[in-house]
Amino acid sequence: MNLSDHHTTLDLRRLDEARLGRELEHRRLRAERVAEIADAAEGVTDAAPTRRGIRALLPRRLGPLTPPRPAVS
Repeated sequence: MNLSDHHTTLDLRRLDEARLGRELEHRRLRAERVAEIADAAEGVTDAAPTRRGIRALLPRRLGPLTPPRPAVS
């Protein structure tokens, strides 16, 4: 029985478990950062602000225009 094969397998398994632990920690940190950014950006969009001004006060369509009546004297 060759014991060096067992040690190599055991070492590889330990390295894989350590790598998995590091990878899970990186994923957790990334998820925390994304959550923090999402909380900070809540309500913020890339859309342009709505245009408010004189155009918002005007009616969308004008009715038919009637000529002014002449002044009676």
